[in-house]
Amino acid sequence: MRTDLAMESKTKARNLPGVSEETEEKDGLIITRIDVTDRSASEILDKPIGRYVTLKADPMDFMDRDRRACIAKALSGELRALAKNASHAMIVGLGNRFVTADALGTKTAEYVLVTRHIHKHLPELLPRGTAETCSFCANVLGVTGMETAEVVSALTDRIKPDIVILVDSLAAASVEHIGCVIQCNDSGIAPGSGVGNFRTMLTGRLLKVPVIALGVPTVVSAETIAKESGTSHTNGGLRKDLIVAPKDIDALIKDLSRVLSDAINLMLFGDSYPELEKLLR
Repeated sequence: MRTDLAMESKTKARNLPGVSEETEEKDGLIITRIDVTDRSASEILDKPIGRYVTLKADPMDFMDRDRRACIAKALSGELRALAKNASHAMIVGLGNRFVTADALGTKTAEYVLVTRHIHKHLPELLPRGTAETCSFCANVLGVTGMETAEVVSALTDRIKPDIVILVDSLAAASVEHIGCVIQCNDSGIAPGSGVGNFRTMLTGRLLKVPVIALGVPTVVSAETIAKESGTSHTNGGLRKDLIVAPKDIDALIKDLSRVLSDAINLMLFGDSYPELEKLLR
């Protein structure tokens, strides 16, 4: 199974030229920043050139309101560094809202505060300098009959944001990373690639504006579980295309989507977020 996490790919290719890595511990989080700067390294890692930031928390942290707020604040700082002062953002929730493990993007997009319509019709209601935001849930090819890249490209061309923030459920190559590692990058994302459904990659080059891809691994392959437990998947007749999600996936998606949306809102609105939340909710 292919992994969406750069930190997992980097572990399998240590001391690789064209890749730099730094790690710090902050407020109970392990933050890893990986820069892929060389085309050869990009091909080996199967990750486009760019910066990949991961925040690893204790799985129990997402069940605690105070810890979720701490994670969101730390993540907002990393997003702000990638966004480079963008003030007009389009947030795109990727995935299938009818499949719980794949609904992280769509749930996150629902919680992001949108201000584009207010900027147009009632700008006096907004605090000075409020970012202009809009959100959209792209759904999947099997539901719409349209490639996600086609839909997002058309919208970006029409809306003309400063930045597009793409949110999706990811796939991991290790059980220990499910639901507790958040990754963001400035290189884009290929929807469904972690589970073998390769679609056109959404990148800044394609959309003609900077992008941030954000997500959390919510699934792992049964083959990976068998290997990590020391079980032979061939003896049991285990299907290699079997994908597994945690039994508490409903609660996990709910908690993760609030963390990601809070981080996006903090990144875009800063100190005005609490005031805007009262106004818009």
